[in-house]
Amino acid sequence: MESTDTSSILAFAADTATERVLKDALAGREAQVRRGDITAAIKTLSAAASPQLLFVDLDGTEFPVGRIHELAAVCEFGTAVVAVSSNDTARFTRELLACGVSDYLPKPLTASDIHDAVTAALRDEEAADSLYAGRVIAFAGCGGSGATTLAVLTALTAANQGSYVSVLDLERTSGALPLMLDVEPAVGFDELLDLAAKPDPDPGLIDGVRTRVTPRVSVYGYRGGDSLPSPPAAEAVLWLMEQLANRSHLVIVDGLTDTDLLFAVLPNASERVLVFEPTLVSLNRVIRRLVLLGNDNPSLLVENHTRAPKSALSAADIQYTLAGREPDVTVPFEPGLPAATNYGLPERDFSKKYRKALEALTGRLIRPAISLADAAQNDY
Repeated sequence: MESTDTSSILAFAADTATERVLKDALAGREAQVRRGDITAAIKTLSAAASPQLLFVDLDGTEFPVGRIHELAAVCEFGTAVVAVSSNDTARFTRELLACGVSDYLPKPLTASDIHDAVTAALRDEEAADSLYAGRVIAFAGCGGSGATTLAVLTALTAANQGSYVSVLDLERTSGALPLMLDVEPAVGFDELLDLAAKPDPDPGLIDGVRTRVTPRVSVYGYRGGDSLPSPPAAEAVLWLMEQLANRSHLVIVDGLTDTDLLFAVLPNASERVLVFEPTLVSLNRVIRRLVLLGNDNPSLLVENHTRAPKSALSAADIQYTLAGREPDVTVPFEPGLPAATNYGLPERDFSKKYRKALEALTGRLIRPAISLADAAQNDY
């Protein structure tokens, strides 16, 4: 069960002296100090939401760098980690910083050390809030082109590679994306977007409409009801995209069936993925979108074969219709895909050709996640 603790600072101390200094220095802040080493921190965060700032004590740990790697696997995106230990060598400090920790404090700690570390960590967090920390990938399909399936598979692939992914489904009628991920969106998404259209919306409201699929994948979207929600304001959606990008490595946006919203979201995405079937109707739609987006908003063209090959246009016809441009990625017909997606979480065995095409697509969209563990692989 996920903890309801909302402390922005969580600290673990392996000895009485360190525990006392941390408690004194963090008094008056939204903080908790617990007795325990990094093993206790890993166990706690395996079943609880990560804090904004985490102090971990490495004393008594035989392989501290290895334990930092384990900690990275359970920390959510954006958590700043300050390590403390009795080891005061330059090499040890360099190894820890190479692992991705925000700061390292040798013992004995002083209140000044802790204050400085907290100030630096929170200042960095505030600076990050003003930028897109993660990347926004917007999928736009032409009815039945399979864009949602590719969006789901991209999200799962990114998560399997270590990224934290926020999936945003903006389809107001019957969003298929949560269904494919085998979840139902939380209540209140439409109310969140209404509030986001007003001045100074509270980012804390986003957590109330999050549905977790896995520890690394979260879904945001409309819950089915008796009435159709009103179209959201473009500025509300763009605000939500920015907020999700500040708490995820990757934001996958799907369900752009409202034309006005489509052309508000696409120019503000890091990557635009236009998915089409090899049919004249689908090609005409994607060409129109390319014209309206213009040269300032280059897009990735994905030719997705969602039906038997005999119904498709030839490669020459497609290239001619696209004015000489070839698709960036061509996804072949996969007979077993519809049945796989009916069961949610489409992670069935696909053909070698389909897997290769999917790797080509996700390889262009997903950048390796930067985590504590990843940083340790670099040669410093």
